[in-house]
Amino acid sequence: MDKVFFLNNDSEYINQLRGEFQEKKCIKILSLMDSSYIELLYKYGLTNKKWIFASGIKNIKYEKENIPRNDKINQNQMKLVQSAFQKNIFSYAFYRCMNNTNPSFIEYQLRQYMNSTLFIDFLNDITGLELKRLTTLFMSKYVSGQFLSPHSDKGNGRLAFVIGLTKYWKPWYGGNLHFLDENREKVIETYTPDFNSLLLFYVPFENGIPHYVSHVNPNVLYPRLSITGWYE
Repeated sequence: MDKVFFLNNDSEYINQLRGEFQEKKCIKILSLMDSSYIELLYKYGLTNKKWIFASGIKNIKYEKENIPRNDKINQNQMKLVQSAFQKNIFSYAFYRCMNNTNPSFIEYQLRQYMNSTLFIDFLNDITGLELKRLTTLFMSKYVSGQFLSPHSDKGNGRLAFVIGLTKYWKPWYGGNLHFLDENREKVIETYTPDFNSLLLFYVPFENGIPHYVSHVNPNVLYPRLSITGWYE
C-alpha cells in the first residue's frame, strides 16, 4: 500500500491545507496519488465491463447491469429520469462500479488504504473532524446526457471525497461539480473534472451541502471518471 498516495506530513504543508479547509470547508489536493497507481485506476475505469446503470427519481433507485439485454429497459429509464429533471424533481443517471461486491484487487487495495489509520490520520490532520472510518466508495462514469441533480449528501457521512480520474476534459463539456448556496439559487463554487486530484468537502449534519453534477454535453468523446465516497 506504499504506492497509493504520497502523504506529505510536513507541518507547514499540513497547516496550509488545514487553514484552507477551515476557511472554505472544501479543499482540492493535486497530484496526491502515485502516478503509476492512478494510471491503473484510470485504465480500470476505461476497460471495466461490469458497469451498473445507476439512476433514480426522488428516493426510488434503479440499478441494472449495463449489458445488451438491458439496453431497452435502461433507455426507457433514462427517459423517465430526464422527464423528472425537467420537472425539477431530484434525479440522476450515470454508470457505477466498485460496489464492494466481488471486488477486484485494485478496488480491494484502494479500500484498504483509504480506510487505514495512516490515511484517516492524514485527513483528520487537515479537517479536524475526528473521522473514524470510510463508509462508502464507488467509481462513477458519466457520458453524454448523464447528470446528478441538486442534493445535499445529508446522512452519508461527515466528509465527502472525490478522486479525479478524468483526462482531456474541458469546462464546456459539462459534467462540472457545482456547489450551491443554502437556498439553491446561486452557484458559489465550481470544479471541472480533472486527473489525479483529491477533493474533500465537509457535509454538515443538519442540512448537508447543496451541490450537483451538470449534464455532460452531447458528442463528448471522453468519459467523466471519478471515485467518490464518504467518511464518518
